[in-house]
Amino acid sequence: MQTSLQIGTRGWIYPAWNEAFYDPDLPVEWQLSWYANHLRAVLVPADTMHEVNVARAQDWVEDTDPEFRFIVEIGPTGPDGGGGQARASFARSLAQSFAGQLDALLFTSQPGSAPDWAALDTLRQDFPQVAICVDGVTADAIPAGFGNCWHVGEGASLVPSPYTVAFCAHGALPVLREVIQTVQDTLPGGGALILTDPALAYHHAKEARMIADLLDA
Repeated sequence: MQTSLQIGTRGWIYPAWNEAFYDPDLPVEWQLSWYANHLRAVLVPADTMHEVNVARAQDWVEDTDPEFRFIVEIGPTGPDGGGGQARASFARSLAQSFAGQLDALLFTSQPGSAPDWAALDTLRQDFPQVAICVDGVTADAIPAGFGNCWHVGEGASLVPSPYTVAFCAHGALPVLREVIQTVQDTLPGGGALILTDPALAYHHAKEARMIADLLDA
């Protein structure tokens, strides 16, 4: 089955990208707009460099065109250290702020800690156009209707889900082709391939997009 595949990187703010990807005179606040002119999706990681809040989400929407897509990672706790309900409430405000450009919310869980499935299910029903994915939980423990993650090269196989976020640190063309072909052949719905090499992810993502276009992914 053909799968709609978003391709991007894990974040866009990296010192190693200055001059290599970004124009040397480009201000940091313009980097996302530059990125969006070359790649069509990005995963916003739950880190301090890309810290996301409602105001920043609205700014990022203004910096990109309506067809650009975001995948937003929500850390193990809410913005104030709260639990599952706090995370879901925070995610709900973000989903509204991204104004239709949000492809998926990715909730990361601490090992051995189960997500608040009830809160996530309510979120999923309230925003049916946004995939709700979970990382840190084995695929067989994720209820139907939720997306999962696939970390390429870490042993686990790709398991079908409504939406899968595939993380790949490799940039060799044969590896990228195999990953894209596997996603295309396995997944019943949409998904995203997120390149993670902090030095070369932008280059890997551009090559992956070229391969995906050739494979009609």
